[in-house]
Amino acid sequence: MRFIAWGLAITLALAIIPAGVWAGASTSPPKAPDGGVLVEEDVVLVLMDEPEEHFQKGREFFLKKDLKAAAHEIREATAFLMLEAGRATEEGKKALLASVRELDKLVEGVERGTVTAVKDLDSVFARAHQALGRHHHLKSGASWAKKAAKKAGQDLQAAAIHLEHGLAWTGHKVEAGGAAVVNATRLLAGKLIEGVGWVPAEVGKGITAVGEEIEKLGKKIEPAKRP
Repeated sequence: MRFIAWGLAITLALAIIPAGVWAGASTSPPKAPDGGVLVEEDVVLVLMDEPEEHFQKGREFFLKKDLKAAAHEIREATAFLMLEAGRATEEGKKALLASVRELDKLVEGVERGTVTAVKDLDSVFARAHQALGRHHHLKSGASWAKKAAKKAGQDLQAAAIHLEHGLAWTGHKVEAGGAAVVNATRLLAGKLIEGVGWVPAEVGKGITAVGEEIEKLGKKIEPAKRP
């Protein structure tokens, strides 16, 4: 399945994804309307851990006072959220775009020097992973409803990864229950992707469980309301 990506997400995708993996194109990806690019869904899932790598680098540069490099890394991560928004459900897209806006605001603050505490980066990164986790959870449920087990497994795996990253960025010790759900979700996702060892009842329970943990994380890290 393909979806359309625009703007910075196109630039980043073209820079990272080899031309050979673009369906229907020998030297370059096919063009979509209004300057977009058609991106294979499976390709983006392979890159699911890219945002975390850029968040980590952005934090390192921030601590070294290299604000330009820090802002660049955060922008790179933001581009992946934009890519995912192109394949998201309506509810998932809303959360992803809200996170994109927050990341854009963070970049602006980093560049201007108005963001001075590294914990401000950590909080925004945690919320970005929560939004990505929620998006992938919703996609896994939609795929499972269509009996697309492998796709459900791929998104379920991504949901677990982003939940784990989100929990780590909170700076708090992960509760035993949350860690158990992450591990169980990874195991279940592997079974679905491989096509063996799973039963329907187990899948339904697994999707529900990881969704509940993602929602719990969201409540813990939601930004404080201004008086």
